[in-house]
Amino acid sequence: MPDTLSFRASLIGFALVVLATFQIAAGPALAQSPFSAVRKVGDRVITEYDVAQRITFLEVLNAGAADIRAEAIGRLTEEAVQREHARRLGVRITPDELAEGMAEFASRAQLETDAFVAELEEAGIARETFQSFVEAGLLWRKIVGPELGPTVNVTATDIARARDVAAIRGTKLVLISEIFLPADPQFAEPVAQIIGLIENASSIEEFAAIAREYSLAGSRDSGGRLDWVPLEQLPGQIGGLIGSAVPGQIIGPVELSGAIAFFQLRAVDSTRNIPAAQVKLTYKRLLLPGGRSPETLASYADIRARVQHCNGLDPYAAGLPDGYITDHEALMQSIPQSDAVELARLDRFEMSANTVEGGNMVVLMLCARELEQDPRPTSLQIENSLFNARLGERAQLRLDELIADTMIVDY
Repeated sequence: MPDTLSFRASLIGFALVVLATFQIAAGPALAQSPFSAVRKVGDRVITEYDVAQRITFLEVLNAGAADIRAEAIGRLTEEAVQREHARRLGVRITPDELAEGMAEFASRAQLETDAFVAELEEAGIARETFQSFVEAGLLWRKIVGPELGPTVNVTATDIARARDVAAIRGTKLVLISEIFLPADPQFAEPVAQIIGLIENASSIEEFAAIAREYSLAGSRDSGGRLDWVPLEQLPGQIGGLIGSAVPGQIIGPVELSGAIAFFQLRAVDSTRNIPAAQVKLTYKRLLLPGGRSPETLASYADIRARVQHCNGLDPYAAGLPDGYITDHEALMQSIPQSDAVELARLDRFEMSANTVEGGNMVVLMLCARELEQDPRPTSLQIENSLFNARLGERAQLRLDELIADTMIVDY
């Protein structure tokens, strides 16, 4: 039998999940005890003994509450409301269901029920407290499943979005502005003058004014300002330069396909971390003849207005030579820099066309940005995870409503 410390450690992971998802709380098994009352919830009384038991239980589970007494009373209050709601609905837990629930909980600590209970008793927690803890959770699950389950819907789009890098983990975020200038030889002289203006810009506002006046990028109307971009989504060269820059610093010129780019770092938010070598992009690449001619720009505007999904880009390749529309799936680090710079700032199903290749405008559309994982979670696993998370959120809202409608008196 493991010692108390190792036993407690083995409970941390699964116990917190149970507490957070189902708000399982110890029951009023001792509501008729002679000890002093702490709180009355409807017709149920929470005693000092109940609170002391719950505090010890939370300590064993290493719940880490800032105010553990308040946490214990809160959990017991939720349990009392859950039990009363179950009573009104006629929901009950059979002895076999209770035994199975206790065994399942104990098995997560790799113990049989009796061994698990023995460890709890050694820590000062009565068997009845554990039984009530499990019973409350089983009652609540029996209620929220039929009552709220049909209202939860997880779509294929939800699953796809859950695979996005931003949804899987956090990262270091950067707030940048951009200016794209033509690399065509006939524009060399005016572009050189604009580059001089950019390099001498002394503020974020001045950089924005230049972007509005001269940038070819679609962001020109907003002064080149982009929303937050995860740093690891940027290609290596650009990501390295921006990652080592300070707010206000201008990065460039950067030679891209048919364009010269400048970037300015506006702010940094270091909240997350993703290994760049594991970021995989799936995207479409469409070449539109005519470069930046008015006709090609009009065609691109029409595409942006009409296409909502990657498959919707295919019809616009009709009549074009083979290879003018291509599908790509590759780790971000292996994508050509000109494409990587564009794709870095796109969300799923967004598109961009700031570069030119062989006289053709390059239209890029991001289909997916995922983190390569081993093992890769299945769609069913993601669906179940999303379903349980949404069901848990709705269950908590329902519980909060029930608590608000319950008469609660503190002593």
